[in-house]
Amino acid sequence: DTGAARPSYSLMTGFIGTASINHALSGSGYDAEAYRLLRQRDYPSWLYPVVNGATTIWERLNSYTVEDGFGGNNSMNSFNHYSFGAVASWMYNHSLGIRRDPGHPGFKEFILAPTPDPDNELQFARGYYDSPYGRIASSWTRQPGAVDYEFTVPANTTATLILQAESPKQVTESGRRIKRSEGIKDISDTGNQVRMRLASGTYRFRVED
Repeated sequence: DTGAARPSYSLMTGFIGTASINHALSGSGYDAEAYRLLRQRDYPSWLYPVVNGATTIWERLNSYTVEDGFGGNNSMNSFNHYSFGAVASWMYNHSLGIRRDPGHPGFKEFILAPTPDPDNELQFARGYYDSPYGRIASSWTRQPGAVDYEFTVPANTTATLILQAESPKQVTESGRRIKRSEGIKDISDTGNQVRMRLASGTYRFRVED
């Protein structure tokens, strides 16, 4: 960036790297760093255009800056472009946790592995994906001493749910222990994650700290 000093967690990648950087961070256990990149508001970052009035994703990080204005970039520049919007894939796959199951194409079976912001700066996330079988919905909300989750698993599908918890005893569904909740089976834990299988339906989980 012409040798200028930029704030920590600035976005300094090109088109290809931007699409992959947060996936690589989360895939290597650096979820906090991925969220810090997402939350950055100073130039250069995803949110810098937003705080300067953008309602679409710009083609270039410096399509507009406060210091340089449009900087002569309008001769070959789009203000509605996918390139830096590729972070939305990470938001779906990691923040909301909606993922394809590699062994089951078409979302007949899929994975839900939401990852709330480890720094607790983002307090909630919610979204959905319209699969061939219907809408898959995922949300999480920070509460004092807990995280609340809500999921929708479409008819004729099943989901593998992975929650960040040390023990199934920390997890309830609609106020009940998960072993007593209809539609849940194959419960297991690995010491820092609790896994289970969900039949179609809507579920409301709480994970206590």
